[in-house]
Amino acid sequence: MKALALVALLLSAAACAQTADEQLLAAQTAYQQGDAQLTQANARLKQAQADKAAADARLAAAQAAEQKSNDELAAAQAQAGAAQKVMDQLGGALSDAWKRKDAGQ
Repeated sequence: MKALALVALLLSAAACAQTADEQLLAAQTAYQQGDAQLTQANARLKQAQADKAAADARLAAAQAAEQKSNDELAAAQAQAGAAQKVMDQLGGALSDAWKRKDAGQ
């Protein structure tokens, strides 16, 4: 917005100038300042685009890491469940063995 106000001020100054040389100088000055503003805005845009691309890459990597962690968690839970089932069966077998021993069989 500042840039637009400055350009408007310079253009109005150009219109108020007395001679064609003054008007040309005012117009050239306004053009150069407008060009500088455009160059600055384009550089900012380019940097913002690069920052977004980097953030998108980091996000994709984080999402892949999250998926890998979720997969590992599911595999670990399945393994723990299977191990618990085996332990339950072994516990039952051990209990039965003690009962037979205590019964003198």
